[in-house]
Amino acid sequence: MLRGVDVSLAAGDGWLVLRGPSGTGKSTFLAVLMAALRPRAGRYAVDGLDTEALRGEDLRARMAWLPQEAHVFASTIRANLALAAPRGALAGSEGEARMRQALAATGLGGLLATLPAGLDTPVGSGGTALSGGERRRLAAARALLADRDVVLLDEPTAHLDAPTAAALLRDLRSALAGRLVVCVTHDDDVERAHDTVVRLGGATARTG
Repeated sequence: MLRGVDVSLAAGDGWLVLRGPSGTGKSTFLAVLMAALRPRAGRYAVDGLDTEALRGEDLRARMAWLPQEAHVFASTIRANLALAAPRGALAGSEGEARMRQALAATGLGGLLATLPAGLDTPVGSGGTALSGGERRRLAAARALLADRDVVLLDEPTAHLDAPTAAALLRDLRSALAGRLVVCVTHDDDVERAHDTVVRLGGATARTG
């Protein structure tokens, strides 16, 4: 059950960081944002329009989602990134340039430069050829290539060691500048002074 949340955010305002122990409604909040659940009471508006007037697929078309366990397919880096856009949209030299830019923005440019097959390097079943941090960065690059107004991050630093998590957050902050970002996290190090922080479970919201 999610109650008593009153928050608004515009692109460029910093991230909306959602905190709270398990069972306080963090996953429910994301589900409402993606219209997988509809609010029984209250109002959820986008650009001033009540989302009750929008189809779920139209609302989700404006969002990129980076889940806690983003799936990496048993294919190549190129094929995994191509899933971010309609079939053929990332083909050709322009599409490849966009892929390389997205990988660089999420901190995988150095890795790509060391791979003899480059974008055509297989990543193994579930991305087993990559480290946990590299899989998370590949999924983040895929979210960037989706080129959506809103990006939802679900525990982006989960299961990463402190230096890897800090580096990923630094790259995400830079890559997602200017977009509306909602981040669900247990990580105390995610928050920045200019973020809007909502603490569920009887706590309050803080706007930096």
